[in-house]
Amino acid sequence: MKKYSTILTSQDNRIFSIIFNRPTELNPLSKVVLEEIADALESVRQDASVGVIVIKAYGKAFSTGYDLREEHWITSQYPANFEGAIDIQQDRRDIHGLVDYWMKMWRYPKPIIAQVQGDCLSGACELLGVCDLAVVSDQARFGHPAGRDLGIPPSIMFWPMIIGYRKTKELLYTAKLIDAHEAGRIGLVNQVVPHTELEACVTEMATHIARAPSDNLTILKDVSNTWFENMGMEASIRTGADLDAVYHQSDSFKDFFMTLRKEGVRAAFKKRKELYG
Repeated sequence: MKKYSTILTSQDNRIFSIIFNRPTELNPLSKVVLEEIADALESVRQDASVGVIVIKAYGKAFSTGYDLREEHWITSQYPANFEGAIDIQQDRRDIHGLVDYWMKMWRYPKPIIAQVQGDCLSGACELLGVCDLAVVSDQARFGHPAGRDLGIPPSIMFWPMIIGYRKTKELLYTAKLIDAHEAGRIGLVNQVVPHTELEACVTEMATHIARAPSDNLTILKDVSNTWFENMGMEASIRTGADLDAVYHQSDSFKDFFMTLRKEGVRAAFKKRKELYG
């Protein structure tokens, strides 16, 4: 197996696992993490011995979203580096590039299962959205707290498709976190299982799915996805990317990153809570 700096990979029978491996940092999504996920997926795209992909994590959090630190920032412009607003056209190109990334994973030919053992927040919900199935621990939590002041990762707009527009608006407007059972009730995830049984349950599901012919699984995935693509899903996500770039011109967006640089991430979160609840 190829060695990576932020993830681990393994294969057991026809199940290929990608494991986030920065547990002390709560497994944030950096540019390197995204590159390594893409490389790992590409390495088994044509591998007939792999039937199902499982994405999981070590530590108490699945992922807390995009890494906010400058050295790990996912786009080409770090907001705190500008006296005024960032270049909106470059930001727009960057955000659409991120949409390209998630849409490529959405169309990946093999089924992808998210195994979520803890918090899955903000940008990590984009990853959750492009996975085909999600089996989660009863200790997991979900939500988009960054929506209070940083705009919205556009691909999180898989939410209207998955959970409906009323629940989407509720979660975005309030930025509240929901527990695993609520996530199951509204259809954000497929199954909620006891924390100690999560690994076994995912393995059982993945093993059963992987017994089917890979070509048949690809067809089932394609036809399911096509329903939503024909309803304009990607066009809506692209509009979200444009609007996200517009919001990044706002004072609240820049102020968060200026506070983070000067005072640290805890201070930035504290100020957000004081200002916006």
